[in-house]
Amino acid sequence: MNVPEAASAVDASVIVPAYRANDTLPGCVASLLAQDAPFPFEVVVAVSADSDAELPDLDADPRLRVVTNVPRMRAAPARNRGVAAARGGLLAFTDADVVVPNDWLRELVAASHDGTMVVAGAVENGTPNSTAGTAEYLVAFLDLHPARPPHTAWHGATCNMLVPRPLWNRYGPFPEDMGGGEDTLLTVAARKDGSFVFAPRAAITHLQRTAIRDVVHHQYLYGEFTAHLGRRSDYKHRALVRYTALAPVAAAGRVASIYARVIGWARGMRMRALLAFPVVVAAMSGWGAGLMREGWRIGRAARRRRRHGDSKTVSPRQGI
Repeated sequence: MNVPEAASAVDASVIVPAYRANDTLPGCVASLLAQDAPFPFEVVVAVSADSDAELPDLDADPRLRVVTNVPRMRAAPARNRGVAAARGGLLAFTDADVVVPNDWLRELVAASHDGTMVVAGAVENGTPNSTAGTAEYLVAFLDLHPARPPHTAWHGATCNMLVPRPLWNRYGPFPEDMGGGEDTLLTVAARKDGSFVFAPRAAITHLQRTAIRDVVHHQYLYGEFTAHLGRRSDYKHRALVRYTALAPVAAAGRVASIYARVIGWARGMRMRALLAFPVVVAAMSGWGAGLMREGWRIGRAARRRRRHGDSKTVSPRQGI
Protein backbone atom coordinates (compact mmCIF):
# COMPACT_ATOMS: atom_id res chain seq x y z
CA MET A 1 0.00 0.00 0.00
CA ASN A 2 1.32 3.43 -0.99
CA VAL A 3 0.87 5.68 2.07
CA PRO A 4 1.06 9.41 1.23
CA GLU A 5 3.42 11.52 3.31
CA ALA A 6 3.44 9.19 6.30
CA ALA A 7 5.05 10.99 9.22
CA SER A 8 5.95 7.97 11.34
CA ALA A 9 5.48 4.24 11.83
CA VAL A 10 1.67 4.54 11.55
CA ASP A 11 0.00 4.58 8.16
CA ALA A 12 -3.42 5.88 9.22
CA SER A 13 -4.70 8.15 11.98
CA VAL A 14 -8.33 8.16 13.08
CA ILE A 15 -9.40 11.54 14.49
CA VAL A 16 -12.35 11.79 16.87
CA PRO A 17 -13.55 15.12 18.31
CA ALA A 18 -15.41 14.80 21.60
CA TYR A 19 -17.29 17.11 23.95
CA ARG A 20 -19.63 15.88 26.68
CA ALA A 21 -19.50 12.45 25.08
CA ASN A 22 -18.66 10.32 28.12
CA ASP A 23 -21.64 8.02 27.48
CA THR A 24 -20.66 7.10 23.93
CA LEU A 25 -16.93 7.84 23.58
CA PRO A 26 -15.62 4.66 25.31
CA GLY A 27 -17.67 2.45 22.98
CA CYS A 28 -16.52 4.42 19.96
CA VAL A 29 -12.86 4.17 20.93
CA ALA A 30 -13.17 0.46 21.72
CA SER A 31 -14.60 -0.23 18.25
CA LEU A 32 -11.80 1.79 16.65
CA LEU A 33 -9.07 -0.04 18.54
CA ALA A 34 -10.63 -3.35 17.47
CA GLN A 35 -9.94 -2.63 13.78
CA ASP A 36 -8.70 -5.58 11.77
CA ALA A 37 -6.32 -3.54 9.62
CA PRO A 38 -3.26 -4.91 7.78
CA PHE A 39 -1.33 -1.71 8.51
CA PRO A 40 -0.40 0.21 11.67
CA PHE A 41 -2.82 2.88 12.80
CA GLU A 42 -3.51 5.18 15.72
CA VAL A 43 -6.60 6.80 17.25
CA VAL A 44 -6.35 10.50 18.12
CA VAL A 45 -9.14 11.78 20.36
CA ALA A 46 -9.35 15.59 20.47
CA VAL A 47 -11.45 16.02 23.57
CA SER A 48 -12.54 19.25 25.22
CA ALA A 49 -14.55 20.05 28.33
CA ASP A 50 -15.81 22.97 30.37
CA SER A 51 -13.54 21.94 33.25
CA ASP A 52 -10.74 19.47 33.93
CA ALA A 53 -13.12 17.37 36.03
CA GLU A 54 -15.29 16.71 32.95
CA LEU A 55 -12.49 15.29 30.79
CA PRO A 56 -13.11 11.57 30.08
CA ASP A 57 -10.94 8.82 31.53
CA LEU A 58 -10.14 6.42 28.70
CA ASP A 59 -8.33 3.11 29.11
CA ALA A 60 -4.67 3.35 28.10
CA ASP A 61 -3.59 1.80 24.81
CA PRO A 62 -0.35 2.34 22.88
CA ARG A 63 -2.39 3.14 19.77
CA LEU A 64 -4.51 5.76 21.55
CA ARG A 65 -3.50 9.40 21.89
CA VAL A 66 -5.66 11.95 23.67
CA VAL A 67 -5.39 15.69 23.03
CA THR A 68 -7.27 17.72 25.63
CA ASN A 69 -8.49 21.28 25.81
CA VAL A 70 -10.32 23.30 28.47
CA PRO A 71 -12.62 25.11 27.79
CA ARG A 72 -14.70 23.65 24.97
CA MET A 73 -13.46 23.44 21.39
CA ARG A 74 -16.03 23.14 18.67
CA ALA A 75 -15.85 20.27 16.23
CA ALA A 76 -13.92 21.92 13.38
CA PRO A 77 -11.02 23.25 15.49
CA ALA A 78 -10.97 19.97 17.44
CA ARG A 79 -10.59 18.01 14.21
CA ASN A 80 -7.90 20.39 12.97
CA ARG A 81 -6.02 19.99 16.24
CA GLY A 82 -6.34 16.22 15.94
CA VAL A 83 -4.86 16.37 12.44
CA ALA A 84 -1.96 18.48 13.74
CA ALA A 85 -1.20 15.78 16.32
CA ALA A 86 -1.72 12.86 13.91
CA ARG A 87 1.24 10.94 12.51
CA GLY A 88 -0.41 8.98 9.70
CA GLY A 89 -0.42 9.77 6.01
CA LEU A 90 -4.10 8.80 5.80
CA LEU A 91 -6.51 10.80 7.96
CA ALA A 92 -9.78 9.12 8.87
CA PHE A 93 -12.53 11.01 10.68
CA THR A 94 -15.44 9.81 12.79
CA ASP A 95 -17.51 11.06 15.73
CA ALA A 96 -17.80 10.14 19.39
CA ASP A 97 -21.41 8.92 18.92
CA VAL A 98 -20.41 6.35 16.29
CA VAL A 99 -19.63 2.63 16.44
CA VAL A 100 -17.63 1.09 13.60
CA PRO A 101 -17.27 -2.54 12.44
CA ASN A 102 -13.81 -4.09 12.60
CA ASP A 103 -13.25 -3.81 8.83
CA TRP A 104 -14.19 -0.10 8.63
CA LEU A 105 -10.72 1.42 8.37
CA ARG A 106 -9.55 -1.27 5.96
CA GLU A 107 -12.50 -0.54 3.65
CA LEU A 108 -11.93 3.22 3.77
CA VAL A 109 -8.25 2.84 2.91
CA ALA A 110 -8.98 0.39 0.09
CA ALA A 111 -11.46 2.86 -1.43
CA SER A 112 -8.86 5.66 -1.42
CA HIS A 113 -7.03 4.09 -4.40
CA ASP A 114 -3.55 4.30 -2.88
CA GLY A 115 -4.24 7.59 -1.21
CA THR A 116 -5.46 9.48 -4.28
CA MET A 117 -9.12 9.98 -3.31
CA VAL A 118 -11.14 11.59 -0.54
CA VAL A 119 -13.48 8.84 0.67
CA ALA A 120 -16.95 9.22 2.17
CA GLY A 121 -18.21 6.10 3.92
CA ALA A 122 -21.81 5.05 4.44
CA VAL A 123 -23.89 5.82 7.53
CA GLU A 124 -26.44 3.48 9.09
CA ASN A 125 -29.20 4.43 11.53
CA GLY A 126 -28.16 3.62 15.11
CA THR A 127 -31.56 4.58 16.58
CA PRO A 128 -34.04 2.63 14.41
CA ASN A 129 -36.57 2.18 17.23
CA SER A 130 -36.84 5.90 17.92
CA THR A 131 -39.16 7.99 15.75
CA ALA A 132 -37.15 11.14 16.46
CA GLY A 133 -33.87 9.32 15.93
CA THR A 134 -35.06 7.92 12.60
CA ALA A 135 -36.25 11.37 11.55
CA GLU A 136 -32.85 12.85 12.31
CA TYR A 137 -31.17 10.06 10.37
CA LEU A 138 -33.41 10.79 7.39
CA VAL A 139 -32.69 14.52 7.34
CA ALA A 140 -29.00 14.29 8.21
CA PHE A 141 -27.59 11.02 6.86
CA LEU A 142 -29.91 9.43 4.31
CA ASP A 143 -27.66 10.86 1.59
CA LEU A 144 -25.04 8.36 2.81
CA HIS A 145 -27.26 5.29 3.13
CA PRO A 146 -25.34 2.10 2.18
CA ALA A 147 -27.86 1.36 -0.59
CA ARG A 148 -27.20 4.64 -2.39
CA PRO A 149 -25.78 4.12 -5.89
CA PRO A 150 -22.15 5.16 -5.39
CA HIS A 151 -21.91 7.32 -8.52
CA THR A 152 -24.77 9.55 -7.32
CA ALA A 153 -23.14 10.58 -4.01
CA TRP A 154 -21.96 14.19 -4.07
CA HIS A 155 -20.69 14.88 -0.54
CA GLY A 156 -19.54 13.19 2.65
CA ALA A 157 -19.77 13.63 6.42
CA THR A 158 -17.01 13.84 9.00
CA CYS A 159 -18.58 10.98 10.95
CA ASN A 160 -17.17 8.72 8.21
CA MET A 161 -14.48 10.17 5.98
CA LEU A 162 -10.90 9.58 4.91
CA VAL A 163 -8.62 12.29 3.54
CA PRO A 164 -5.06 11.48 2.38
CA ARG A 165 -2.60 14.11 3.57
CA PRO A 166 -1.82 15.56 0.12
CA LEU A 167 -5.54 16.15 -0.36
CA TRP A 168 -5.86 17.52 3.18
CA ASN A 169 -3.11 19.98 2.27
CA ARG A 170 -5.15 20.94 -0.78
CA TYR A 171 -8.66 21.11 0.67
CA GLY A 172 -8.15 21.50 4.43
CA PRO A 173 -8.12 22.52 7.14
CA PHE A 174 -11.76 22.62 8.16
CA PRO A 175 -12.93 26.26 8.33
CA GLU A 176 -13.32 27.20 11.98
CA ASP A 177 -15.73 30.08 11.40
CA MET A 178 -18.65 28.08 9.96
CA GLY A 179 -19.94 26.02 12.89
CA GLY A 180 -21.29 23.30 10.60
CA GLY A 181 -21.12 22.06 7.01
CA GLU A 182 -17.31 22.00 6.86
CA ASP A 183 -17.39 18.40 5.65
CA THR A 184 -19.66 19.35 2.74
CA LEU A 185 -17.34 22.20 1.81
CA LEU A 186 -14.32 19.87 1.66
CA THR A 187 -15.97 16.95 -0.11
CA VAL A 188 -17.78 19.10 -2.69
CA ALA A 189 -14.45 20.69 -3.62
CA ALA A 190 -12.82 17.25 -3.92
CA ARG A 191 -15.69 15.93 -6.04
CA LYS A 192 -15.42 18.93 -8.37
CA ASP A 193 -11.77 17.98 -8.97
CA GLY A 194 -12.57 14.28 -9.49
CA SER A 195 -10.92 13.31 -6.20
CA PHE A 196 -13.97 12.02 -4.32
CA VAL A 197 -15.51 8.57 -4.01
CA PHE A 198 -18.37 7.09 -1.97
CA ALA A 199 -17.60 3.75 -0.30
CA PRO A 200 -20.83 2.03 0.81
CA ARG A 201 -18.88 -0.96 2.21
CA ALA A 202 -17.15 1.32 4.74
CA ALA A 203 -20.29 1.75 6.86
CA ILE A 204 -20.59 3.07 10.40
CA THR A 205 -23.53 3.16 12.82
CA HIS A 206 -24.46 6.65 14.02
CA LEU A 207 -26.47 7.31 17.17
CA GLN A 208 -28.98 10.13 16.65
CA ARG A 209 -30.79 12.41 19.07
CA THR A 210 -34.01 10.85 20.33
CA ALA A 211 -35.89 13.93 21.59
CA ILE A 212 -38.03 15.69 18.97
CA ARG A 213 -37.23 19.14 20.36
CA ASP A 214 -33.49 18.46 20.11
CA VAL A 215 -33.81 17.21 16.52
CA VAL A 216 -35.77 20.29 15.42
CA HIS A 217 -33.42 22.69 17.24
CA HIS A 218 -30.34 21.08 15.70
CA GLN A 219 -31.84 21.40 12.23
CA TYR A 220 -32.67 25.06 12.90
CA LEU A 221 -28.99 25.65 13.68
CA TYR A 222 -27.93 23.67 10.65
CA GLY A 223 -30.23 25.82 8.51
CA GLU A 224 -28.30 28.86 9.70
CA PHE A 225 -25.00 27.28 8.73
CA THR A 226 -26.40 26.13 5.38
CA ALA A 227 -27.07 29.79 4.56
CA HIS A 228 -23.31 30.36 4.79
CA LEU A 229 -22.43 27.12 3.03
CA GLY A 230 -24.50 28.15 0.02
CA ARG A 231 -22.56 31.39 -0.26
CA ARG A 232 -19.06 29.97 -0.13
CA SER A 233 -19.10 26.68 -2.02
CA ASP A 234 -20.50 24.83 -5.01
CA TYR A 235 -23.16 23.31 -2.77
CA LYS A 236 -25.51 21.19 -4.90
CA HIS A 237 -28.64 23.20 -4.02
CA ARG A 238 -26.83 26.53 -3.86
CA ALA A 239 -29.50 28.54 -5.68
CA LEU A 240 -32.27 27.41 -3.34
CA VAL A 241 -30.35 28.09 -0.14
CA ARG A 242 -28.71 31.32 -1.26
CA TYR A 243 -31.91 33.28 -1.88
CA THR A 244 -33.76 33.87 1.35
CA ALA A 245 -37.25 33.98 -0.17
CA LEU A 246 -36.77 30.42 -1.44
CA ALA A 247 -36.15 28.94 2.02
CA PRO A 248 -39.68 27.44 2.32
CA VAL A 249 -39.29 25.92 -1.16
CA ALA A 250 -35.91 24.48 -0.17
CA ALA A 251 -37.39 22.93 2.98
CA ALA A 252 -40.34 21.41 1.11
CA GLY A 253 -37.99 20.18 -1.59
CA ARG A 254 -35.82 18.43 0.99
CA VAL A 255 -38.82 16.60 2.43
CA ALA A 256 -39.86 15.45 -1.04
CA SER A 257 -36.29 14.40 -1.86
CA ILE A 258 -35.98 12.36 1.35
CA TYR A 259 -39.07 10.30 0.64
CA ALA A 260 -38.20 9.90 -3.04
CA ARG A 261 -34.90 8.32 -1.95
CA VAL A 262 -36.63 6.11 0.61
CA ILE A 263 -38.94 4.83 -2.12
CA GLY A 264 -36.12 4.58 -4.63
CA TRP A 265 -33.25 2.86 -2.83
CA ALA A 266 -33.66 2.94 0.95
CA ARG A 267 -36.65 0.63 0.78
CA GLY A 268 -35.90 -1.16 4.03
CA MET A 269 -36.73 2.09 5.84
CA ARG A 270 -40.15 2.65 4.29
CA MET A 271 -42.30 1.89 7.32
CA ARG A 272 -40.08 3.68 9.82
CA ALA A 273 -39.78 6.64 7.47
CA LEU A 274 -43.56 6.83 7.16
CA LEU A 275 -43.98 6.86 10.93
CA ALA A 276 -41.31 9.56 11.22
CA PHE A 277 -42.93 11.81 8.60
CA PRO A 278 -44.39 14.39 11.05
CA VAL A 279 -41.01 14.78 12.79
CA VAL A 280 -39.22 15.04 9.43
CA VAL A 281 -41.59 17.86 8.44
CA ALA A 282 -41.02 19.60 11.78
CA ALA A 283 -37.24 19.21 11.45
CA MET A 284 -37.21 20.56 7.89
CA SER A 285 -39.46 23.44 8.95
CA GLY A 286 -36.86 24.26 11.61
CA TRP A 287 -34.10 24.01 9.01
CA GLY A 288 -35.98 26.34 6.67
CA ALA A 289 -36.59 28.83 9.48
CA GLY A 290 -32.89 28.86 10.36
CA LEU A 291 -31.96 29.21 6.70
CA MET A 292 -34.36 32.12 6.24
CA ARG A 293 -33.40 33.97 9.40
CA GLU A 294 -29.67 33.67 8.77
CA GLY A 295 -30.16 34.60 5.12
CA TRP A 296 -31.87 37.82 6.19
CA ARG A 297 -29.05 38.52 8.62
CA ILE A 298 -26.41 37.98 5.94
CA GLY A 299 -28.35 40.20 3.54
CA ARG A 300 -28.68 43.03 6.04
CA ALA A 301 -24.98 42.81 6.89
CA ALA A 302 -24.05 42.84 3.19
CA ARG A 303 -26.13 45.98 2.61
CA ARG A 304 -24.45 47.69 5.56
CA ARG A 305 -21.04 46.73 4.22
CA ARG A 306 -21.84 48.16 0.82
CA ARG A 307 -22.95 51.42 2.39
CA HIS A 308 -19.78 51.70 4.43
CA GLY A 309 -17.35 50.16 1.95
CA ASP A 310 -16.50 47.27 4.30
CA SER A 311 -15.46 43.95 2.71
CA LYS A 312 -15.60 41.77 5.85
CA THR A 313 -17.62 38.59 5.67
CA VAL A 314 -20.39 37.70 8.07
CA SER A 315 -19.56 34.93 10.51
CA PRO A 316 -22.25 32.41 11.43
CA ARG A 317 -23.45 32.28 14.98
CA GLN A 318 -21.93 29.33 16.81
CA GLY A 319 -24.49 26.81 17.97
CA ILE A 320 -23.59 23.21 17.04
